[in-house]
Amino acid sequence: MSASPSPSLLQELTPEQLLALNHCAGDWHVRRQQPGWSSADERALDAWLAEHASHGEALERVGRAWREAAQLKSMFPAAYGAAAAAPPQRRRVRPGWLRGPALASACALALAAVVGYGWHRWDNTAAYAVDVATGLGELRSLVLPDGSKVALNANSHLQVRYFPRRRETVLARGEAFFQVAPAAARPFTVASASHQVRVVGTAFNVRSGPPEFVVQVQEGRVEVRSSADAGAAVLAMGPGTGLAVDTASGRRRESAVPVDTIAEWTSGQVYFKRQPLAQVAQELSRHLDQPVEVQGAALQSLPISGFLALKDPERFLLALPSVAELRVQRRAEGGWLISRR
Repeated sequence: MSASPSPSLLQELTPEQLLALNHCAGDWHVRRQQPGWSSADERALDAWLAEHASHGEALERVGRAWREAAQLKSMFPAAYGAAAAAPPQRRRVRPGWLRGPALASACALALAAVVGYGWHRWDNTAAYAVDVATGLGELRSLVLPDGSKVALNANSHLQVRYFPRRRETVLARGEAFFQVAPAAARPFTVASASHQVRVVGTAFNVRSGPPEFVVQVQEGRVEVRSSADAGAAVLAMGPGTGLAVDTASGRRRESAVPVDTIAEWTSGQVYFKRQPLAQVAQELSRHLDQPVEVQGAALQSLPISGFLALKDPERFLLALPSVAELRVQRRAEGGWLISRR
């Protein structure tokens, strides 16, 4: 005479309790498969299992669903390395019917969804996150967990998020120089309001306008794509190349850039070598955080040379009349006006 199978402890739970327990079990199952699983994690799991016998049963069912459920093969074909199976047809089941085989089927579907949820949450939960903003005249340097390095220019804002399979940064404003540690399985991206730069390992400089979004590559290769126009061509860039995109019109301007001049601002100063006064004024506007206007088209093209100390941009601005026939005036409403003397 054979013994009857032990009743499932999960049958004693309400649908809400079962869903919450399966979510928790799904999280434990996915976390336990990751390389960073530690002895402390194992002890925490043991403590959770000891809280109630139903926890072990839920975790066992999640593992079985992960291995066998056809639903997961269609949801994550890359993880299984097999062709996706056709999704099952949905059937409406009344709550009162959740007994015996009906309960087992419902649990299988719930477990498949829960493990998928656990995988999705793991893949989209940042293991490292930092937000850094610099003030006027302030430069910052960061060393990220993988050894990548970032230099942040003055009056800039950078967000960094490291996920299990990707490294994402957002340059909300300002300028940054990136030296990215190679990791083919974890691409590194820099996003702005209008464009995204994607790399594996390289060194490059990004400025997020206005008036322009600018990328300059010192070594390695990067890909630049438009966030606003999905159909726009992806531009591949190598060492010594630059790209400037007008943030208002979207027009692109490619150029050659001497690699030894890229990110020279990291030294704390910028050297202008016969730069048009309009471009000098744009640089001053960003470092002063005030508009600097040049009066007249002819004056805007006037070539200017000199060193701008990033900690004291106002001093450079007020010194302009000593090198050219210029007048620099502070406006009552804020900002500055450069005109002919």
